[in-house]
Amino acid sequence: MSHATYQAKWTECMQELMEQVQIEYLPAEANDNGQSFQPGFQHFALLYIKYLQIYKKLEDCHNQIVHPQKRRDIWRVLRSTIYRILELKQELITFNPRTNSRFIALDEVLTDLKLNPETVEWAVPRYFLDDQEAREEIAEKDSKLDHWLGVFNMPAEPHALLDPKDPFEVGLTVDQAVAIIQKNERGRMGINRADMVCTWRKDSVRKEERQRRQAEKGGDGQDDFQESQVLAATRIAAHWKRKVDRRRFLRMREEEFEFLGMAPLRHDPKAQIIEDMKKHRERRKKMQEDADEVYQKALKEQLEWLQKKKGADIKADLLEERRQWILDCYQRYDKQLKFPAEFDEFYKQFDPDEEEPAADPKGKGKDAKGKDDKAKKGKGGKKDADEEGEPHDAGPRAVVQQFVEHINQYTEKWENRDESNNFDQRHDIELARKNVYPIVETELRQLVDDQMREELANLKLLFDQSKKGKQPKPKKAKASKPKAPKKWCSAVGTITNKADCVPDLIDQGVLKKVKPVHLQDFAGEYHYLGAMLRSHHKFWGEYHFPPPSAQMIRSLLVEHCILPLAQTDIRQKAPENLTARSLLLYGPKGTGKSMLARAIATECGASFFDLSPSVIEGKSTQGGAKGADLLVFKTLTCAQDLAPSVIYIDQVEQVYQAVKKGKKGGDPNAPVRIKKVLSAAIKQVKVGTDATEQDRVLFIGCTSRPFDDNVDKKELLAAFEVKVWVSYPEYGSRVMLWQKFMEAHGVFVDPTKLNISTLARVSDGYSAGSIKQTVDRVLTARRVQQLKVRPLKVQEFIGPLSRTSFCWREEYQQFSDFDFEATGEKALHESRAAAEKAAEEAAAKGKGR
Repeated sequence: MSHATYQAKWTECMQELMEQVQIEYLPAEANDNGQSFQPGFQHFALLYIKYLQIYKKLEDCHNQIVHPQKRRDIWRVLRSTIYRILELKQELITFNPRTNSRFIALDEVLTDLKLNPETVEWAVPRYFLDDQEAREEIAEKDSKLDHWLGVFNMPAEPHALLDPKDPFEVGLTVDQAVAIIQKNERGRMGINRADMVCTWRKDSVRKEERQRRQAEKGGDGQDDFQESQVLAATRIAAHWKRKVDRRRFLRMREEEFEFLGMAPLRHDPKAQIIEDMKKHRERRKKMQEDADEVYQKALKEQLEWLQKKKGADIKADLLEERRQWILDCYQRYDKQLKFPAEFDEFYKQFDPDEEEPAADPKGKGKDAKGKDDKAKKGKGGKKDADEEGEPHDAGPRAVVQQFVEHINQYTEKWENRDESNNFDQRHDIELARKNVYPIVETELRQLVDDQMREELANLKLLFDQSKKGKQPKPKKAKASKPKAPKKWCSAVGTITNKADCVPDLIDQGVLKKVKPVHLQDFAGEYHYLGAMLRSHHKFWGEYHFPPPSAQMIRSLLVEHCILPLAQTDIRQKAPENLTARSLLLYGPKGTGKSMLARAIATECGASFFDLSPSVIEGKSTQGGAKGADLLVFKTLTCAQDLAPSVIYIDQVEQVYQAVKKGKKGGDPNAPVRIKKVLSAAIKQVKVGTDATEQDRVLFIGCTSRPFDDNVDKKELLAAFEVKVWVSYPEYGSRVMLWQKFMEAHGVFVDPTKLNISTLARVSDGYSAGSIKQTVDRVLTARRVQQLKVRPLKVQEFIGPLSRTSFCWREEYQQFSDFDFEATGEKALHESRAAAEKAAEEAAAKGKGR
């Protein structure tokens, strides 16, 4: 697309953003007019969907526009849009029909708006990985990892975190395998010998019959031979004609199916189009890098120009302003000729008065007393309503105020600017000069402030010396020693050189390179009845709900994990409830839990640490608990230095085993030895305004047996903040997965030849990993070559599928029970049941009286 196309899309986004800002002010305006407007789930859902649409357009514009100054302005709007979407998600969780559930079903809202499910699909910002600073950081970490892997002679291939056990492997010795091969070979030779004897006998019988007929006719058989030749030629011609007609009919049928969209295209142009798009994206990325480089040079030139031409005038104005303030203060202090105590008081005059926040934000009422008097005059109902509405302010948030500023800046800078002649999308000199002016002013202000502090100190010294008499010396206050921070584990302070942590963890296999995978590779269909199933459905007679869809899981991981992990500013400004420090993924084997952990690390460019029981077995066992503390502390320290980082614990149920109190002498190599220090390490990660660059760490635990009897569920659920049930796919997702895995082998399924629906029905209860293993087993390179001669059949997949892992109904029920407890719905249901029972008992007592 051209530059004008994305410019028009940007303009459209700003217009839509202006409309959203007006909608954001509706509750405040309604309250100002005395009208009742209580925003609820529907209101916030509409805002969420609309902001998500604006976000996708802005992200596309930022990724494609070449103009460096435009990209920076779009990035600011994009960042504010992300903040607002996260705030709205917090409101949706609050008003969710399924109380306090992190999974939001928006299918009914999408139906009302006549939008497709792709509207609420998140797209991870591409600038997380495409920015030059991010690319350099990732390249530096990869080079360091490759270097140490080579030093320790370890394989440099990335790990896929898959179970190395092959489900189709049969455990046989060499002698047993040779015996089976010999047996089959003897059987094959016997079958071939029997076929040869049968063929020889049929030929001999046919020859004897022909000789007998010739003897009965008494001729030489020449006429019979000619008749047989004519008959043979006629049959061949008829067969060939029938075959040609059949080919023509099948070609017509395939063309009709392709036209109706019922069959894939034989010559699919998508592959070529995708390759062209990749080349165009690389070329456009090179243009963006060149434009940014030229713009950075221009900023330096303008900075030097301002310092040289305007620096003296700016400094003189700043000095004059501050000296005049000192003189005014000297003359203002009740004519006592007293200087200000500190120079920092100069900036306090620009702060708003402290009394202003206490005023009525709506501008109604003269004072608080008047409001109290009105509240006392019998308007208790209205007062209660106001108290209920306190948690959700009617006025717009601070992010909405930022939108207003962004819209004003866009109107001033870009709305009426003619860019028709700027084909190369070069920067604007005047705008660059305005951008660097605050930098020059800040530098000069710091110099002037230091100079004025010295002048003020000298003036106060001269003034004090001129006074007669000695001032009594002030008593020195005793300096209280700050208390040392409490150690969260015994290994704190034991690491003297952090640089040694990286090679140690690589040598132990904790810090590793994982195979990249993107979040969109976690394929699955949208829940078209999600609102009904997740809000009103009773499952097996209990208040259990079906597992979340793949789209819900992807959205939750982006909002709770990827966005706060990738950017520090998002982590600081996002709601703390939406910033995950730890994530628990539970579900049957092969459902994609480890894949999601790799996807989170890939989308953020994060370092990957593996503390799974199979990795830490036999490592750091010396010293008892101190060895485990040192291992986890070293991992956390290294993860903070290499942030963003993901600390992955597979089979986490082995770590959180229930241990009897007072029991000593257990296995020092058991994974449970890191349970206590791991829970303490998770708490060291900060969220909210206190978060820093080093706090971009995420702990991910995966388990397929969270409901075992020996698992300490209380500690497990307390350690991990966000819990996600990753179950086997439903029917629609299974259809999608069968097609996707076959297309990965270059096989495009024709529904008229292979019934995918049957495969989807048969594979109910099987995970996505089981389906992939089955397809990989059947579609070998030799089998793909034979597709023209021997088309695929459903029966070929049944045998291999039956040998993969399967989730039984009892196991599914156990996962449902655990999810019911992990999400807090069990405690909520029990509290509601207790409240209803108490109300019924109170009503029964009232009737008895």
